[in-house]
Amino acid sequence: MSIKEVCEYTGWGMTKTREILKRSDSDFTIRVGNRLYVNKKLFDDYLVKCAKNKTDI
Repeated sequence: MSIKEVCEYTGWGMTKTREILKRSDSDFTIRVGNRLYVNKKLFDDYLVKCAKNKTDI
C-alpha cells in the first residue's frame, strides 16, 4: 500500500503516517528508493497488536 492508501485505510494524516512508517521498529514498511510502502498483512497484525495491548501508535 502507498502512503495515500494507508491514510485512507486508517484515517490518519500524511504526517502521522510518514512518522510511523519511518520508525526503525516498523517491520511492515517497504522502502523502494525514497518511497515508502506498507505490507498490508504485517500492518494489520501491527494494528491488532496495538489494539490488544492498548498501545499508543
